Amino acid sequence: MGSSFHLISAVLIFATGLAGGAWAMRAGASTSSRGELVIRMGAAMAGGVFLGAGLIHMLGDASDNLGRAFPDLDFPLAFAIATLGFVVVLLVERVVFRAASAATGPYAYILTMVLGLHSLLAGIALGIEGSAIVGLAIVIAILAHKGAAAFSLAVSFVKAGMARKRAWGLIATFSTVTPLGILIGSLLGSALPERPGEIVEGIFDALAAGSFLYIAAIDIIHEEFGEGEHSHIPAFAALLAGLCLMAVLAIFV
Repeated sequence: MGSSFHLISAVLIFATGLAGGAWAMRAGASTSSRGELVIRMGAAMAGGVFLGAGLIHMLGDASDNLGRAFPDLDFPLAFAIATLGFVVVLLVERVVFRAASAATGPYAYILTMVLGLHSLLAGIALGIEGSAIVGLAIVIAILAHKGAAAFSLAVSFVKAGMARKRAWGLIATFSTVTPLGILIGSLLGSALPERPGEIVEGIFDALAAGSFLYIAAIDIIHEEFGEGEHSHIPAFAALLAGLCLMAVLAIFV
């Protein structure tokens, strides 16, 4: 993929993050019932996009790259690395994050770091990705989630009573992390020879796939399909739509 694709992707992702944060900062901590429904449906669809991007696109691409790099290795290396990515994000978000926030209270900063970890992995995977189809799938997945993540982040700042200038600084930082990851991945991809490049691309694709699966299963599906008074049928339809989008992308693009 060319540098123009990476540049356009970085600008779109950055703008989406700022837009999500701006929406929350303008609306405050409250939203209408219709707005909440739109957010829930958007989150559910993003869950399907992440699930499809991780399983259908990124994990398969990682397996192909690492299989070519290590043809004699009788071990599912890509799947093991994806599992590691899932477990590392689980450790950071649910163990380290909760312990640190309970002990010290810098919730906003830690939350920004946790969400930034997802964004950095996805950005590096996009920057180093050699396949246009997988790269497009990663961009769609990031765009589907970035605005919602920035919105949630900004809402937490508003609820905590954080000063607007500081909140905007953290939102801008969060929005910049993925473009930074794209730059790092692009530099790695251009600097490495073919075989090491395949290995590094496969590793980051697998790590990002594990991160995507975590976001889909734990951060989105678990939250959206938890107990509640509203029906889960619309959310399931939105989830299925996002998953089908990734499947169709794999077939026709």
